[in-house]
Amino acid sequence: MRFLCIFLLGLVISGCAKQRPETVEPVTRVKTFEVGDRAQGQVRRISGKLVAADRSVLSFAVAGTIRDVNVSAGDTVATGQLLASLEKRPFELAVQNARAQLNIARSTLNEKQRRHARLKQLFEQQMISPSELDVAEVELSTARNNLQSAQASLENAERDLGDTALSAPFPGQLAERNIEPFQEINAGEKAFVLDSKGNLEAQVLVPETLIRDVDYGQTVQVSFPTLKDTQVAGIVTQIGAQVQAGNAFPVKVQLSASAADLRSGMTAAVTFNFNAYLSDRTVFLIPLSAIAIDAGLLARYDNEQPPSDLQAAPVYVFDKTTSTVKLRNVKIGNLRGNLLEVYEGLEAGDEVVTAGVAFLRNDMPARRWDARQGLIE
Repeated sequence: MRFLCIFLLGLVISGCAKQRPETVEPVTRVKTFEVGDRAQGQVRRISGKLVAADRSVLSFAVAGTIRDVNVSAGDTVATGQLLASLEKRPFELAVQNARAQLNIARSTLNEKQRRHARLKQLFEQQMISPSELDVAEVELSTARNNLQSAQASLENAERDLGDTALSAPFPGQLAERNIEPFQEINAGEKAFVLDSKGNLEAQVLVPETLIRDVDYGQTVQVSFPTLKDTQVAGIVTQIGAQVQAGNAFPVKVQLSASAADLRSGMTAAVTFNFNAYLSDRTVFLIPLSAIAIDAGLLARYDNEQPPSDLQAAPVYVFDKTTSTVKLRNVKIGNLRGNLLEVYEGLEAGDEVVTAGVAFLRNDMPARRWDARQGLIE
């Protein structure tokens, strides 16, 4: 009886042991991104505005009272066209006075020349002292100087009279008009702003991350939001050295052609294609979320120092043969939206993990997850 109880107890224990489930560690599911074809040069579209390539501030060279203003802002003008004029009467009187002074100077010079000639003859006859001749020579020299001064005064007065008319120095369009009739104006005060006709350029601010890839003579495309069917080529003609708002540098683009509808001040979009900075290197694009920030620097995985213009970053790559994730060091470049340039460390066909990288470790078992097909072994 005792033996039977022990036997039954063994059977119960054995049955319970068979019913206990085995503990299985769950395999991490990962979402991956397959590295595709090589990336092309970065294309960036930057908004700016159109300005005249040649812009001049026009002003009167003399002060006076505005008499006539013949044009308005927005008018198209031709070379030599009269824009505005000053009251001429004060300048005409100045010319008359200068002419009178010139006549007096001429008369005085003639008189001094005759006196000098007479005294010189008397001196040769030893009828006067040398000092008297010296005085005559000084008076003659002074008269000559006075005549030259009177001639210069007349020239200045005539030039001032001519400067009472303000004309267009080249054909173009008036961007500003700052004067009205009967207004007093000083010499050099801005009267008009004239933009050259048909010679336009686009001004944009290029971010500091891209300015190193902009070169003089670089070809770009310029489009206009208000003119859907208008697009012209342009050439980079000026790159600013001083940073402006938003850590961006001013760049000027000369348009190769000008359409009739283009006007200074319009919005322009300049498209840059940055191919040169790739330097024929193989570049792939991966999602920014693939960077394993928590993994830190991977000096322990790769002792090679990266180039000075590149930075090292860790990513996890799914190994299909072992169904594990491998921590790999890659060298990255610029950010393109939500994608990151990778110059070294990846090949086409590699699958980088893009979700949950903070919870992974090197050589961890994993299975791929595809939202459309479900879990893939």
